[in-house]
Amino acid sequence: MQVWTKLFAKSPFKPLIKHSEVVLNTVETLEGALQLWYEGNYRGMAELAVEVDRLEDVADRIKEEIRDSLSSKLLMAVNREDVLIYLHMQDKVADAAEDTAKWLLIKREHEVPQEIRDIILQMGTESIRAAKLVHEAIVQMDVVIESGFSEKEIEKEYHIIREIEGVESKIDGMDTALMELVFKHERELSWGDGFYVLNIARTLSNISDKAKDAAERIRLMMNK
Repeated sequence: MQVWTKLFAKSPFKPLIKHSEVVLNTVETLEGALQLWYEGNYRGMAELAVEVDRLEDVADRIKEEIRDSLSSKLLMAVNREDVLIYLHMQDKVADAAEDTAKWLLIKREHEVPQEIRDIILQMGTESIRAAKLVHEAIVQMDVVIESGFSEKEIEKEYHIIREIEGVESKIDGMDTALMELVFKHERELSWGDGFYVLNIARTLSNISDKAKDAAERIRLMMNK
């Protein structure tokens, strides 16, 4: 715990960056698993999906260590409660990645129409991009603090946040397109197949949703 306290003494965002690095590793591993699922390499996908689960556990442990170390006596440039809320939201990105990995593991060799697989892969790519941008955002927030809240660095942060919001909006459209495709292929898909596909899409959307929530918390911290 002393390690986290020392990091907080330097900046309230140094421990969040350490946690974010694990979250980033989690979503990047999911990205690899999703690509292998798309290609039909289920054995390779399963190995990576299990690793996603392990990394999410690591992120959870780090989150708890940080929370236990964040003393109310520490003087910080931002509100302690805001830091804790952001940490919770950032951790939810890893939780959503783990949920997707679990759905990938549920059903192995299956026939999903190509255009459905295409749009799921696109959704995954975009959602994971949002999660990667959250990592950039928390690193940039540390720069904002160190710069004394310079306008130049704040504008860079807002640019990242707008990118995240744009991705989340784009995925909303993909969600609708996927539902239309599921009904288009209803004769080819069993009820279970449709449920499986829609839940993979739901958990992928959750990654970008949680990324947007985390970005919004950064925006609130800057506005304060």
